[in-house]
Amino acid sequence: MQGNRTLIVVNNPGLTPANRQELMNELRQVGLKIINVRIASDHIEIDLYINDMTIEKIKSLGFIIRELISINKENEDKVLNEENAAMTYVRLFNEERFWEAHEALERIWHRSKDEGIRGLIILAAAFVKIQENNPEAFRRLIIRARELITSNEIPWINKENLLRKIDSALTTMKSFKIEEQDLRPIQKT
Repeated sequence: MQGNRTLIVVNNPGLTPANRQELMNELRQVGLKIINVRIASDHIEIDLYINDMTIEKIKSLGFIIRELISINKENEDKVLNEENAAMTYVRLFNEERFWEAHEALERIWHRSKDEGIRGLIILAAAFVKIQENNPEAFRRLIIRARELITSNEIPWINKENLLRKIDSALTTMKSFKIEEQDLRPIQKT
């Protein structure tokens, strides 16, 4: 048995996305069943199948564990209302937890099929690619996100501000924050 799929968030001791493959290899060498690793500026997300020894192995490598998040079917069935999903997305996006931000809107998009929301999902996915040291995929996804955001309404975020930040990110390949002045009131549908 593989164990439960879990996202372990650890402090980043100074690694960059360029260190991702080396870190994945190191984690696998100690016997961890790694699915993916994403390196943000202040944390690292280790997506893996967990067993009784996982936590000790991660600690033995010098990592300080911040959070353990179970990834399973019951989490997928949680229904967030649109306002909670939007605020969760913004909070996670601003914390550079892009994979989770993407997931926060996924259920809302499946219900609504709103292409503006899909643009926000793809925007978060683009920054996941930066954390995975895949600049080509980042460019492809952020351009697609920009197209969807440009041509659709964005329910909770000022589109013009967001597009300016996306254009800057395309040049710098760095993430940005969605600031309070970028937010609009949730429109009930």
